[in-house]
Amino acid sequence: MLVEATGPAHPDEVWRRFTDPAEWTVWAPQVRDVQTDAAVLAVGVTGRVHGPAGLAVDFRITELDPGLRSWTWEVGRASARVRMDHHVLPAPGGGSHALVRVHPPTASLVQPYRVPAGMALRRLVRTTGGADATPEAVQSFDFAFAPSYALAARAFGIRPGTTTVEVGPRWLYVRYGPWRLATPRDNIASAQLTGGFSFVKTAGPPHLSFTDRGVSMTTNGDTALCLTFHEPVPAIDPTATITHPGATLSVADPHGLAEALGFTV
Repeated sequence: MLVEATGPAHPDEVWRRFTDPAEWTVWAPQVRDVQTDAAVLAVGVTGRVHGPAGLAVDFRITELDPGLRSWTWEVGRASARVRMDHHVLPAPGGGSHALVRVHPPTASLVQPYRVPAGMALRRLVRTTGGADATPEAVQSFDFAFAPSYALAARAFGIRPGTTTVEVGPRWLYVRYGPWRLATPRDNIASAQLTGGFSFVKTAGPPHLSFTDRGVSMTTNGDTALCLTFHEPVPAIDPTATITHPGATLSVADPHGLAEALGFTV
Protein backbone atom coordinates (compact mmCIF):
# COMPACT_ATOMS: atom_id res chain seq x y z
CA MET A 1 0.00 0.00 0.00
CA LEU A 2 1.36 3.40 -1.01
CA VAL A 3 0.11 6.69 0.41
CA GLU A 4 1.44 9.93 -1.04
CA ALA A 5 1.09 13.70 -0.80
CA THR A 6 2.69 16.55 -2.72
CA GLY A 7 3.07 20.09 -1.41
CA PRO A 8 5.16 23.28 -1.42
CA ALA A 9 7.33 22.52 1.62
CA HIS A 10 11.03 22.06 0.83
CA PRO A 11 12.28 18.45 1.14
CA ASP A 12 14.75 19.44 3.87
CA GLU A 13 11.95 20.86 6.01
CA VAL A 14 9.71 17.85 5.38
CA TRP A 15 12.57 15.52 6.31
CA ARG A 16 13.20 17.45 9.53
CA ARG A 17 9.55 17.13 10.58
CA PHE A 18 9.38 13.51 9.45
CA THR A 19 12.33 12.45 11.60
CA ASP A 20 11.60 14.53 14.72
CA PRO A 21 9.22 12.54 16.95
CA ALA A 22 8.23 15.72 18.79
CA GLU A 23 6.75 17.03 15.52
CA TRP A 24 4.53 14.02 14.81
CA THR A 25 1.60 15.26 16.89
CA VAL A 26 1.69 18.56 14.96
CA TRP A 27 1.17 17.19 11.44
CA ALA A 28 -0.34 13.74 12.15
CA PRO A 29 -3.72 14.21 13.86
CA GLN A 30 -4.01 10.47 14.56
CA VAL A 31 -0.92 10.64 16.81
CA ARG A 32 -1.81 11.75 20.35
CA ASP A 33 1.58 11.27 21.96
CA VAL A 34 5.03 9.80 21.28
CA GLN A 35 7.21 8.20 23.93
CA THR A 36 10.88 7.86 22.98
CA ASP A 37 14.24 8.93 24.33
CA ALA A 38 15.45 10.05 20.89
CA ALA A 39 15.26 13.65 19.74
CA VAL A 40 15.89 12.57 16.12
CA LEU A 41 15.30 9.20 14.49
CA ALA A 42 18.23 6.84 13.99
CA VAL A 43 18.60 3.13 13.37
CA GLY A 44 17.76 1.25 16.54
CA VAL A 45 15.60 3.97 18.09
CA THR A 46 12.53 2.54 19.82
CA GLY A 47 9.44 4.02 21.36
CA ARG A 48 5.67 3.96 21.58
CA VAL A 49 3.06 5.91 19.61
CA HIS A 50 -0.30 6.62 21.19
CA GLY A 51 -3.29 7.00 18.89
CA PRO A 52 -7.02 7.58 19.30
CA ALA A 53 -9.25 5.53 21.59
CA GLY A 54 -6.33 4.47 23.79
CA LEU A 55 -4.54 2.63 20.98
CA ALA A 56 -0.77 2.39 21.53
CA VAL A 57 1.85 0.59 19.43
CA ASP A 58 5.56 0.05 19.89
CA PHE A 59 8.00 0.96 17.13
CA ARG A 60 11.60 0.38 16.15
CA ILE A 61 13.57 2.21 13.44
CA THR A 62 15.26 -0.40 11.25
CA GLU A 63 16.70 1.68 8.37
CA LEU A 64 17.52 5.34 7.83
CA ASP A 65 19.33 7.11 4.97
CA PRO A 66 19.58 10.92 5.29
CA GLY A 67 20.97 11.22 1.75
CA LEU A 68 17.90 9.56 0.26
CA ARG A 69 15.67 11.09 2.96
CA SER A 70 14.30 7.63 3.65
CA TRP A 71 13.54 5.69 6.81
CA THR A 72 11.83 2.44 7.74
CA TRP A 73 10.20 1.33 10.94
CA GLU A 74 8.47 -1.74 12.32
CA VAL A 75 5.30 -1.08 14.32
CA GLY A 76 3.60 -3.59 16.61
CA ARG A 77 4.75 -6.98 17.75
CA ALA A 78 4.99 -10.59 16.55
CA SER A 79 2.37 -11.49 13.95
CA ALA A 80 0.83 -8.01 14.23
CA ARG A 81 4.08 -6.29 13.20
CA VAL A 82 3.77 -3.85 10.28
CA ARG A 83 6.76 -2.62 8.28
CA MET A 84 6.58 0.82 6.65
CA ASP A 85 8.95 2.81 4.45
CA HIS A 86 8.90 6.62 4.55
CA HIS A 87 10.43 8.71 1.74
CA VAL A 88 10.79 12.41 0.96
CA LEU A 89 11.42 13.25 -2.70
CA PRO A 90 12.02 16.68 -4.23
CA ALA A 91 9.29 17.91 -6.56
CA PRO A 92 9.65 20.37 -9.44
CA GLY A 93 9.66 24.01 -8.35
CA GLY A 94 11.03 23.38 -4.88
CA GLY A 95 8.23 21.36 -3.26
CA SER A 96 8.27 17.77 -2.16
CA HIS A 97 6.57 14.40 -2.36
CA ALA A 98 6.09 12.50 0.91
CA LEU A 99 5.45 8.77 0.57
CA VAL A 100 4.61 5.99 2.98
CA ARG A 101 4.64 2.41 1.74
CA VAL A 102 3.39 -0.53 3.82
CA HIS A 103 5.15 -3.81 3.09
CA PRO A 104 3.27 -7.02 2.34
CA PRO A 105 1.69 -9.16 3.65
CA THR A 106 0.12 -6.68 6.09
CA ALA A 107 -0.53 -4.04 3.38
CA SER A 108 -3.84 -5.61 2.44
CA LEU A 109 -4.95 -5.66 6.11
CA VAL A 110 -4.24 -2.02 6.94
CA GLN A 111 -6.04 -0.36 4.02
CA PRO A 112 -8.19 1.72 6.44
CA TYR A 113 -4.94 3.42 7.53
CA ARG A 114 -4.74 5.00 4.06
CA VAL A 115 -7.19 7.78 5.01
CA PRO A 116 -5.50 9.14 8.19
CA ALA A 117 -2.06 8.61 6.65
CA GLY A 118 -3.04 10.65 3.61
CA MET A 119 -4.36 13.46 5.81
CA ALA A 120 -1.16 13.49 7.81
CA LEU A 121 1.12 13.57 4.77
CA ARG A 122 -0.84 16.44 3.23
CA ARG A 123 -0.33 18.45 6.44
CA LEU A 124 3.35 17.48 6.45
CA VAL A 125 4.11 18.87 2.98
CA ARG A 126 1.77 21.85 2.78
CA THR A 127 3.26 24.13 5.44
CA THR A 128 6.37 26.00 4.48
CA GLY A 129 8.68 27.11 7.25
CA GLY A 130 12.25 27.32 8.41
CA ALA A 131 15.06 28.95 6.47
CA ASP A 132 14.71 29.57 2.78
CA ALA A 133 16.35 26.83 0.77
CA THR A 134 17.35 26.55 -2.86
CA PRO A 135 14.99 24.29 -4.85
CA GLU A 136 16.56 21.01 -5.88
CA ALA A 137 16.95 20.35 -9.59
CA VAL A 138 14.20 18.02 -10.82
CA GLN A 139 13.71 17.23 -14.51
CA SER A 140 10.21 16.37 -15.70
CA PHE A 141 9.34 14.27 -18.75
CA ASP A 142 5.88 14.09 -20.29
CA PHE A 143 4.33 10.93 -21.67
CA ALA A 144 3.64 10.92 -25.43
CA PHE A 145 -0.04 10.06 -26.03
CA ALA A 146 -1.19 8.58 -29.32
CA PRO A 147 -4.92 9.34 -29.89
CA SER A 148 -6.00 5.68 -29.69
CA TYR A 149 -3.98 5.12 -26.49
CA ALA A 150 -5.31 8.35 -24.94
CA LEU A 151 -8.87 7.16 -25.45
CA ALA A 152 -8.16 3.75 -23.89
CA ALA A 153 -6.31 5.29 -20.94
CA ARG A 154 -8.88 7.93 -20.04
CA ALA A 155 -11.18 5.47 -18.25
CA PHE A 156 -8.33 4.64 -15.85
CA GLY A 157 -7.56 8.25 -14.95
CA ILE A 158 -4.49 8.30 -17.20
CA ARG A 159 -4.11 11.50 -19.22
CA PRO A 160 -1.43 14.16 -19.78
CA GLY A 161 -2.34 16.02 -16.58
CA THR A 162 -1.99 12.92 -14.38
CA THR A 163 1.21 11.45 -15.81
CA THR A 164 4.85 12.42 -15.50
CA VAL A 165 8.33 11.07 -14.98
CA GLU A 166 10.56 13.07 -12.62
CA VAL A 167 14.30 12.67 -12.20
CA GLY A 168 15.77 14.27 -9.10
CA PRO A 169 19.32 14.15 -7.71
CA ARG A 170 18.71 10.77 -6.01
CA TRP A 171 15.28 9.50 -7.08
CA LEU A 172 13.20 8.42 -10.06
CA TYR A 173 9.49 9.11 -9.58
CA VAL A 174 6.74 8.06 -12.01
CA ARG A 175 3.12 9.17 -11.78
CA TYR A 176 0.76 7.27 -14.09
CA GLY A 177 -2.82 8.10 -13.20
CA PRO A 178 -3.41 6.47 -9.80
CA TRP A 179 -0.27 4.32 -10.08
CA ARG A 180 3.16 5.27 -8.74
CA LEU A 181 6.71 4.00 -9.14
CA ALA A 182 9.50 5.45 -7.01
CA THR A 183 13.03 4.12 -6.68
CA PRO A 184 16.50 5.51 -5.94
CA ARG A 185 18.46 6.28 -9.08
CA ASP A 186 21.28 3.97 -8.02
CA ASN A 187 18.79 1.09 -8.24
CA ILE A 188 18.51 1.61 -12.02
CA ALA A 189 20.77 -0.89 -13.76
CA SER A 190 20.25 -0.09 -17.45
CA ALA A 191 18.19 1.81 -20.01
CA GLN A 192 17.45 0.99 -23.64
CA LEU A 193 15.07 2.12 -26.34
CA THR A 194 12.22 -0.15 -27.26
CA GLY A 195 9.01 0.05 -29.28
CA GLY A 196 6.66 -1.58 -31.76
CA PHE A 197 4.09 -2.52 -29.12
CA SER A 198 0.80 -4.32 -29.60
CA PHE A 199 -2.12 -2.03 -28.80
CA VAL A 200 -4.04 -4.82 -27.08
CA LYS A 201 -1.10 -5.70 -24.83
CA THR A 202 -0.10 -2.17 -23.84
CA ALA A 203 -3.04 0.27 -24.06
CA GLY A 204 -5.07 1.36 -21.04
CA PRO A 205 -3.77 0.76 -17.51
CA PRO A 206 -0.24 -0.42 -16.69
CA HIS A 207 0.42 -3.91 -18.00
CA LEU A 208 2.31 -6.74 -16.31
CA SER A 209 4.60 -8.91 -18.40
CA PHE A 210 3.94 -12.56 -17.60
CA THR A 211 7.40 -13.53 -18.86
CA ASP A 212 9.58 -11.28 -16.69
CA ARG A 213 7.06 -9.42 -14.43
CA GLY A 214 8.09 -6.07 -15.89
CA VAL A 215 5.56 -3.23 -15.88
CA SER A 216 4.64 -1.24 -18.98
CA MET A 217 3.32 2.31 -18.73
CA THR A 218 2.80 2.98 -22.41
CA THR A 219 0.77 5.72 -24.07
CA ASN A 220 1.78 4.91 -27.63
CA GLY A 221 2.98 1.86 -29.53
CA ASP A 222 6.02 3.40 -31.18
CA THR A 223 8.85 4.27 -28.79
CA ALA A 224 9.62 3.99 -25.09
CA LEU A 225 12.51 3.71 -22.68
CA CYS A 226 12.92 0.37 -20.91
CA LEU A 227 14.61 0.54 -17.50
CA THR A 228 15.89 -2.43 -15.52
CA PHE A 229 16.44 -2.41 -11.76
CA HIS A 230 18.99 -4.05 -9.49
CA GLU A 231 16.23 -4.72 -6.98
CA PRO A 232 12.61 -5.13 -8.18
CA VAL A 233 10.24 -2.31 -7.29
CA PRO A 234 6.45 -2.21 -6.72
CA ALA A 235 4.13 -0.26 -9.01
CA ILE A 236 1.15 -2.11 -10.44
CA ASP A 237 -0.07 -3.81 -7.25
CA PRO A 238 -1.47 -1.61 -4.42
CA THR A 239 -0.39 -4.19 -1.83
CA ALA A 240 3.21 -4.20 -3.22
CA THR A 241 3.13 -8.00 -3.37
CA ILE A 242 4.11 -7.90 -7.05
CA THR A 243 7.44 -6.23 -7.80
CA HIS A 244 9.02 -5.48 -11.14
CA PRO A 245 12.60 -6.00 -12.38
CA GLY A 246 11.97 -3.42 -15.11
CA ALA A 247 9.65 -0.67 -16.32
CA THR A 248 8.80 0.57 -19.82
CA LEU A 249 7.94 4.28 -20.01
CA SER A 250 6.69 5.88 -23.23
CA VAL A 251 7.86 9.43 -22.60
CA ALA A 252 8.04 11.99 -25.39
CA ASP A 253 11.83 12.32 -24.99
CA PRO A 254 13.25 8.88 -24.19
CA HIS A 255 16.78 9.96 -25.11
CA GLY A 256 16.54 12.90 -22.71
CA LEU A 257 15.20 10.68 -19.92
CA ALA A 258 18.05 8.22 -20.43
CA GLU A 259 20.58 11.05 -20.34
CA ALA A 260 19.05 12.49 -17.17
CA LEU A 261 19.47 9.07 -15.55
CA GLY A 262 23.11 8.84 -16.68
CA PHE A 263 22.68 6.47 -19.63
CA THR A 264 23.31 6.76 -23.36
CA VAL A 265 20.87 5.04 -25.75
